[in-house]
Formats: sequence, C-alpha cells, structure tokens
Amino acid sequence: MQVNQKFVIIAALTLILTTVNARGQKLSPKWLVENYTKREVMVPMRDGVKLCTAVYEPVEGLTAKPDSAWTGAQAAPGGPHPIIMMRTPYSLGPYGKTFSDNLRVYMRTYAEQRYIIVYQNVRGTYLSEGDFENVRPVGKAEPDDATDTYDTVDWLLANTHNNGKVGVKGISYNGYYSTVAALSAHPAIAAVSPQAPIADWFVGDDAHFGGEFQMGMYTFGLSFMRKRRSPTIRRAAPLLTIDKDVYDYFYEYEDASSLFATLKDSLDFINQLRRHPAYDDFWAERNPLSQLGKARAAMLVVGGWYDAEDCYGSFETYRKAMELGPEGKIFLVAGPWSHGAWKSLDYDHLSDAWFGKGLALDFLKDMEYPFFAYYLEGKGERPAPVTILPSGETMKDKVGGTEWERTEAWPKQEARPARLYLSEGETLSFDEPESLKFSFKYVSDPRRPVPYCGETSSDWNRGSWCGDQKFATRRTDVISFLSPVLTDTLKVEGVIRAHIKVQASTTDADIIVKVVDIRPDGYQAQIRFGLMPLRFRKGFDKPEAAVPGETVSLDFAMNDLAHHFMPGHRIMVQIQSSMFPFVWMNPQKFMENPYFAGPEDYQTSEISIISGSAEEASYLELPIIR
Repeated sequence: MQVNQKFVIIAALTLILTTVNARGQKLSPKWLVENYTKREVMVPMRDGVKLCTAVYEPVEGLTAKPDSAWTGAQAAPGGPHPIIMMRTPYSLGPYGKTFSDNLRVYMRTYAEQRYIIVYQNVRGTYLSEGDFENVRPVGKAEPDDATDTYDTVDWLLANTHNNGKVGVKGISYNGYYSTVAALSAHPAIAAVSPQAPIADWFVGDDAHFGGEFQMGMYTFGLSFMRKRRSPTIRRAAPLLTIDKDVYDYFYEYEDASSLFATLKDSLDFINQLRRHPAYDDFWAERNPLSQLGKARAAMLVVGGWYDAEDCYGSFETYRKAMELGPEGKIFLVAGPWSHGAWKSLDYDHLSDAWFGKGLALDFLKDMEYPFFAYYLEGKGERPAPVTILPSGETMKDKVGGTEWERTEAWPKQEARPARLYLSEGETLSFDEPESLKFSFKYVSDPRRPVPYCGETSSDWNRGSWCGDQKFATRRTDVISFLSPVLTDTLKVEGVIRAHIKVQASTTDADIIVKVVDIRPDGYQAQIRFGLMPLRFRKGFDKPEAAVPGETVSLDFAMNDLAHHFMPGHRIMVQIQSSMFPFVWMNPQKFMENPYFAGPEDYQTSEISIISGSAEEASYLELPIIR
C-alpha cells in the first residue's frame, strides 16, 4: 500500500479550485432565486401520513453562472438532474417562499451543479404529520423511517425532472437518517453519506458514554423531546432553562432521582431511557447498524477525531458497513473536526488546539461532492477508500506537521500495537516495568467530582475534547503518568485500548482514562479519553457488582484517533473516576438501576490502580505507524 504524504485529491470533472476568503464563499440570494425555484409539498406515505418536504429545483434553460469562483466547471443548463436529499427532525426554516441559507455554502456545489435539492421533516416533526419517535426501530413494524424514505423517493422520481439517481446525506441525527436511507434499499438511492451519525445511544453516542448517562442528553431533551400538540413551524420552548455554569447547575442536585424529578414526566424518551439502564432489546432495536446487510448504495462515512457528540457513531458505522455493506462501495473521511465542523468554513481550532484553515473547504469541494458526482452523475474518479488528516502540532504559530492521506483501509494495515506501561514514579514507558507489583491510589468523592473541563460555561464546551488538562493535573483525585520528552514523531493511528487493573473499596465506580499531548508551551491538550464502569466490565448487557478490594481487569477501547505526537512533546495519561457533568456521577455503589439513586446511595471510593511486570501490568495499547 502506498500513502501520498502530500496528498491533493483530484476532484471530479477536473474542477478548477480557487482558494478565496471564507466571507466570499457564499452564493448570492439573487443568484439562487434566478436559478432555482422552491416548493413545499406534503408528500404522502404508505399509511396516509404526509411529510413536509421542501423541493428546490433548477430553472430549466438558464445558464447557471455563479457569482464567484468555487467549482470552476459548470453543469449543463438542461436536465434531467440528480437528486440530493436530507431528512431531518429539525426545522426546515425558513418555511414558505424564502430560501434556506444552507444552499449558499453547505449545498453550494450542488446548486451550481444543478441538483434537485430536497429537505424533508421526518414524521411527527414541525409541519409533518404523524408521531415522532427517537431513533425509531427499523424493520420492526411499518411504517418506519426506512419505508418513509422509500416512499419519498418514489414521489420525487415521479414529480421532478430527475435522472433517476438519488443521494442522501446529513450530519448527526440527520446522519442517522442517511444510514436508514441505505436500509430502505430503494434502487434509485445510489449513494448516502452518514456524517457523525447516531449509531448506538447506549454505548457511545449522545445519550451515553461507555454506558454512563451523558448530561448533554438532558439539556438537549429540554426542548427537542417535548411532545408537540399539533404540526407547527415553531420549536418547542425549553421545559426549563440553565442560566449558570453547567457544573454548578447539576451540582445542586445531590442525586439522580432529584435531578430527573425536574422533568416532571414531560420527556417520554428520557423516561424510557431510565427504565433501561443496561444494554437490552430496547437499545438493540434502536441501533440500525446490524441491518446494513440490506444496503446497496455506496456509503461515504464522515467523522471528526474531536466530535464530542457522535465520534463513536462515525467509526462504528464505517466498521459495520465494511463488514455487512456492499463490497467496494464503502468510504471514510476523517479529520481533526468537532461535531459537524466539516461544513464550517471558519473552523480552525478547539479551545487552544489549532488545526489550520481550509479543512471544511477541502472536504466539501474535494471529497464529498466528487463522491456524489461519481455515483449520481457518472463523472470523475472513484474516491479513495479512506481519506484522513491526522492532528499533529496544535500550537497556533506552528500548527501542522501532517497532510491529507489516502489509504486503502482504516485502521491502516501497517499500524502495529505497542504497549505504553503505567510505571513506577507515575511515569510512562514502552518498556515493561521491572517491579512485580505496585499501586497508585486516589479517593473519588461524589460530593467533589472532577469537572469535565477547566472553563466555566452555561452551555456545553465542545472545546473540552482538546481542552487544557492542567486543572485536572492539580487535583489529588486524578493520577497523572508522564512520558519522557519525545525525540521523534510518534504516529498513533487507530484504536487505543486501555488494559487497567483496578481495586475499589466500593461495588461500582467509573474508571476514566485520558490521553494528553503536553506541548512545549505547557498546554496539556486532551486528545482522547475512554470510560468503563466497573459494573459493565463483563459487558454492557451484563451489569455485575464488583467485590470491594478485589482486583478487576478492565479492557476497553477508546474512540478512533489519528494523532501525531511531535518531537519536544510529552505524553500524559490521566486516570480519574468522574468527568462531571459530561457524564453523571456514578453512585459508586452497585445498583440495578442507578437512574433512581437517592442521596444515601452515593459513596466515597478508594481507587487503586495496580501495575507491575508480566501479568500485573496496566498499560495502553497504542496503534503505532513506524
């Protein structure tokens, strides 16, 4: 396998690419109204429910000349046209005659190439009829979101001037609906692109992290999960507001029971979630990935290394698609993005970790559009199987050190596992410790949880995934292991696995392992973390109490990563038992259902991390590119 270190993708149609300032990247509203029409249609489904659908169609016979350089080559003025569609539970606003601003940047290439651009509210949202269900099971009973996609495509084929080819894409929840579109197996759906898609709301996306409840789902649900009374163009008002730092807000609630009591039984899905505290059929039915054997469309999966919402979903979708999906038609693009940042032309950093400008432009013009052009228009070249941009030097004045890379597989075939041991003196070494056994101790107090970041905010801090960890290094309930200063670049690309031996004085606790890049300027950039509750050590479907004082072996994977530790940097590994309120505080007492923990259930736990030589070793397994 060969990798181009200075890779520049050859765009479909030999597009002439011109780099311009982000402020000049938008199509003008005047150009859009001269070259496109908009109609809102209530498209009927097989059960009679009608879904609100905005259809933007090219004006026939006009020469679509843009107001500034973007793609260079232009589509012919006449049809028939390919269709690109997004299905969403969020607003299609503005409703009525006004055009969506999305067409001016995020969908600009498709407008210039004269695609039919379609947005649709899924059933039960905004102006669409029917009842909404979060991550509605596919294939359990009709109608579902797969049959709704199928029926919509049938209608579009019969009611637009199209070429018989349909693509579906979307980010986050919309990415989930892109995966489901593939499951519909409609013969006209030739390509889909799930971007940061939901895959499993128990193991790693949005609602849980490592099986522990993410408080972002609580705040997200305050508006999104309120039941609407009738079709409307308005978003539901939040059930309550958070007007202080999220740490302080959630800290006011001593226990899970008092926190969830604030919802007053108003959010049906949160109440359902609380009744399923371990992986069971409820969660399995809401994971669409097991059904990817139905897919026939080509699939471009997109993810960000620093996506705080659906990093897990991106790479798990890719893995399952490679296992079950159509052979030779599965592709991956990943870079140092936060959630959905590949559509933001201004994105270049998170917290004080800098990645450089132009990443979104690279993606939209050189990766996403050529994928759809190949499968919907029959133009250009087949995309590279995998395209990645590792993060590297993140200091603002030295950012870089990596280039876009094309490869045949992810993880790369040449990646080799290397053990990074937790060693004596709170150090890290690739050499196995000589001592047979030693331990490191800290006390985890639920009344004083470790914050998830060092900055205060009344909203969630997405930059925390690359945030400075000095605030945690100073705490006595966080153990920090340090490597020597690196003399060569260390390329970590793939899945980091934690193999940790633990003793706890209680029957449950969370073990959180963080990987940190310490820069020469002193910034401690978190680049990856993983979490495993002791109760799930034998599986998310097999909760079991730990025996106080007994050594437990934990073996768990972190989310995929491509990061190059540069010369002059150091690696730090931190271990702690809370990351509040990113995940809710574990009571540290085994309970059949910790969502109903009361104040009397929360216990202080003394945690010992055991390491040593041979079978006593605790270590991280790093996928290293030599």
